Amino acid sequence: MAAAMSMATAVTGVGFAPASAEPVPMRPLSYDKVSRDGWKLNIRVENEVVNSIPNLANAQNSREGFVTATATAVGGANPITDSIFILGYQLGCQSDVSAGLQYGVTGGGGPSGAVGIGGGSPVSASLGLDGGAAGFVQTVLQPGVIVDLPLSNMTLSPNGQAMIDIDNIHIKADACGGDVTIRSYAYLRISTDAAHTQFAIYGDPIKI
Repeated sequence: MAAAMSMATAVTGVGFAPASAEPVPMRPLSYDKVSRDGWKLNIRVENEVVNSIPNLANAQNSREGFVTATATAVGGANPITDSIFILGYQLGCQSDVSAGLQYGVTGGGGPSGAVGIGGGSPVSASLGLDGGAAGFVQTVLQPGVIVDLPLSNMTLSPNGQAMIDIDNIHIKADACGGDVTIRSYAYLRISTDAAHTQFAIYGDPIKI
């Protein structure tokens, strides 16, 4: 958190935005479910902290913050044939994603895990890759609703568990009029020969 808070320090006399609010701890989340074919499943989000900061470019219509959280999924083992566990955030502003996703790689990419949303420009979630490259997922923004930003994902291990940690990950919203609100989510899907089961939990909305 030290790095995030240092970026939020106010500098008087040069037009910078005021210092950020204190980092906000969010309540832990837990959801138990039994699949139709009998698997006992649980997903949890804990240790979540949202740290809103002044926009680095001092733009009136842009918001920034840093998020930290841990997420855990517990499910069955074989005969589960497929699974996916996702931890991410939803951003609400006056923009939406409706033009389809594009995938690619850029050389010598920026910080791993940077996530952005910009009006009239692509939404992106950059993911660090080996060799100084950065992968990205992006889509064109149009006036509208809510954006989902999955930050990390994995499959269940052979013993039926998955753990995801994000620490001080940067999120931002550009060219969004009014308040920008975010909420965390964790999603789990498992498949067996008999059934497909998917469910999710959502954190409390908070403004950045």
